[in-house]
Amino acid sequence: MDSFFVEGARVWLWDKEQLLPATVSSCSHDDGSLVLTTNYDEVMYLQRAELSRDKKDCIYTNIGSILAAVNPYKQIPGLYDPEAVGLYSRHHLGELPPHIFAVANECYRCLWKRHDSQCVLISGESGAGKTESTKLLLQFLSVMSQKSAGTAPSERSTRVEQAIVQSSPIMEAFGNAKTVYNNNSSRFGKFIQLHFSQSGNIQGGCIIDYLLEKNRVVRQNPGERNYHIFYALLAGADKDHRELYFLSEGPESYLYLSQSGCVKDRSLDDLQLYDSVMEALKVMEFSEEEIRDVFKLLSAVLLIGNIEFMTAGGAQITSKGVVSNVSDLLGLDSFQLSEVLTQRSMILRGEEICSPLTVEQAVDSRDSVAMALYSQSFSWIITRINQKVRGKDNFKSIGILDIFGFENFEVNRFEQFNINYANEKLQEYFNKHIFSLEQLEYNREGIQWEAIDWKENAECLDLIEKKLGMLALINEESRFPKGTDYTLLEKLHSRHATNHYYMKPRVTDHQFGIKHYAGEVLYDIRGILQKNRDTFRDDILNMLKDSRLDFIYDLFERVGSRNGEETLKMGTARRKPTVSSQFRDSLHSLMNTLSASNPFFVRCIKPNMDKNANMFDPEVVLNQLRYSGMLETVKIRRAGFPVRRTFTDFYSR
Repeated sequence: MDSFFVEGARVWLWDKEQLLPATVSSCSHDDGSLVLTTNYDEVMYLQRAELSRDKKDCIYTNIGSILAAVNPYKQIPGLYDPEAVGLYSRHHLGELPPHIFAVANECYRCLWKRHDSQCVLISGESGAGKTESTKLLLQFLSVMSQKSAGTAPSERSTRVEQAIVQSSPIMEAFGNAKTVYNNNSSRFGKFIQLHFSQSGNIQGGCIIDYLLEKNRVVRQNPGERNYHIFYALLAGADKDHRELYFLSEGPESYLYLSQSGCVKDRSLDDLQLYDSVMEALKVMEFSEEEIRDVFKLLSAVLLIGNIEFMTAGGAQITSKGVVSNVSDLLGLDSFQLSEVLTQRSMILRGEEICSPLTVEQAVDSRDSVAMALYSQSFSWIITRINQKVRGKDNFKSIGILDIFGFENFEVNRFEQFNINYANEKLQEYFNKHIFSLEQLEYNREGIQWEAIDWKENAECLDLIEKKLGMLALINEESRFPKGTDYTLLEKLHSRHATNHYYMKPRVTDHQFGIKHYAGEVLYDIRGILQKNRDTFRDDILNMLKDSRLDFIYDLFERVGSRNGEETLKMGTARRKPTVSSQFRDSLHSLMNTLSASNPFFVRCIKPNMDKNANMFDPEVVLNQLRYSGMLETVKIRRAGFPVRRTFTDFYSR
């Protein structure tokens, strides 16, 4: 292995012939902005990143208006304390070393400088630090809001500010989980909007969630865990509550928690999380009854996974005691619950027809109940948080987007397809603002400069979302009663085999692939139609609506009947929208909101694939820089004018 030395840093390179050397000044003598350095190339970023991590823990670098943040995988003393908040709140962007607080402060200032709404897009792979960056932005903006309202530092923050900050541990507990690449991976996307008054304080807010990974409730990949809240509940519940919830001692007792072979992780403190969630729920004014109802539902989900079946003229339940406990927790009739898990009831020509289920079908029914309970409770929690933070919307807003990072696992399913589709849309937005609008600005001002080539992803998006694209074919096949995953795969191959961005594997018969901006990904076709249809049997839905508990009834009261949605009436059909069509529409709505705002970009970078502190892998870092377009960003800014100010701002400064 060759070593490459520069002033103040040592960088290991696999193949130095592919990378050109550059000069670099000491970290203590520059402003942390790559666009102002000379002889910039790929080595330049590696030198800065390696120097920052090993010497000074300077994990941030400015690339024009983009902040690059390297995940340190450790706590850095003093980096985010109140003194740092105060320091960055008193300085303009660029006057201090790069920092997430500098971006937050500039975003806050731009509400009045530009008189339009602002947004911060936080992107990066799973495990790069997006969720932590979101919390830090909220922390800074909450403090600025208090200052503008004249709140003394010793006084408690306002209701809205406190609620916004305290919503984070709740959403993390219910929406995050340990994956192979990230011990605290967000398994849903969220867009947080903060509404500000003209005096600068937060008047209200709103949280929009996207695509919770429901399947994780019942199944996880080896080495991964279920949602944090399950382990926290088992770690924190006292003896009385364990008896009330019919809980055993540890996660090893539950199929939904133990099947992956990972129930504990040294970096995750489940008991501490339980305490944090309980405190946050109280701050958010969840009543004791509401908290008890949520925990009873969570306990019921765990117990549902332990319901077992055997074959005896159809599926038969072998764990009657578990069914009884689940029924008590959910306010259901135990006989009715047993019936819907082992047989299917349909109304045909006014008559009820019951047909027995196989053991495999019974397991699917059991899992569908568990997923429905959890996803509905998650939606209810987001609604309750929004009720708490809702306020006036009388000026401008700052939006913070924390959405799932690009994913490429050993087995990629429908969830990864949607996640990577969302990342393609965000990359398109990034390209438009950083490259297209940049060149347009130079042309408009008559500046002579050399155009920079950059990688577009429009054709890849056309493959996914245009007419007769992949989404259209998936939705079309989902509506055919006889449509299967394999008939869908045949149509995908037939329609798109000649598309440069589509991949038809030669070996396997259950995969298709896409050449994404971040790399090639193979997707498993199995289960896609079922997940996209997201159908919920009417007999199961009716059973849950018959619950004696108001909480359970309220969760499912507005869930529409599948038959009612798809019944032909007067020559028209009201079809239940598919998961992918709803997600596509919500993405388009999000992009419209972002397009009406002034954007800031935070690119989170993973320094290695092993989640280790003080470990820098140049190949891993360079790959993220290349596909994210950050290297081209530096080139286009340096080819033009990296510093830009209005005449008024320049004169005033």
